[in-house]
Amino acid sequence: MGSIHEDMVYKTKLQIQHHFIALVEAEGFSHVTVKKIAERANINRGTFYLHYTDKYELMDHLQQKLLNELQTRITAILPKEAFLALHQQQLYPPFVAIFQFISEHAHALRAILGDQGDPSFAKKIKRVFGEVLLERLISQHPAVKDEAFRKYMHAFMTSAILGVIQEWLENCDGQTVEEMAKIHFQILNFISQVRTFVQ
Repeated sequence: MGSIHEDMVYKTKLQIQHHFIALVEAEGFSHVTVKKIAERANINRGTFYLHYTDKYELMDHLQQKLLNELQTRITAILPKEAFLALHQQQLYPPFVAIFQFISEHAHALRAILGDQGDPSFAKKIKRVFGEVLLERLISQHPAVKDEAFRKYMHAFMTSAILGVIQEWLENCDGQTVEEMAKIHFQILNFISQVRTFVQ
């Protein structure tokens, strides 16, 4: 009985989340109400309140779920392996996995990152990339002891990463996961060779 109940709860939550995301994308978070969510999900408001206090808790829950999964994928990236793959002109599977994550959650990411979503979510994504990935990537650089360098390198790199993600989200049908992984590889390869262009 417990497993059947848990399955029903899980399905109801997914239903609520799905229609909430659709409403955010269509009308904007500020215009979303519990009543509208309940009507679209074909449930009563009492059922909604069994799972979430209000739309803000629902938004926080969704964001945390996305951030946790993103962090798990980023943590799989090992700088030495990533640089070796770049040097050998090979795609790095953990990078591909990040684009797979973006593809799988494109609808939610596009809605929350969009103009009518939650502006703070972009900062949260940048923080995950900065704290989990960039710290390890730049930790060996001599300039890392300079606090100003560290701060602005984080700002530059995380904004660049988020920019690529947002551009793809606007055109998810244009490139597949594999094609985006190749484009990402080309960008990294270009950056690594910039110095040779001015010599």
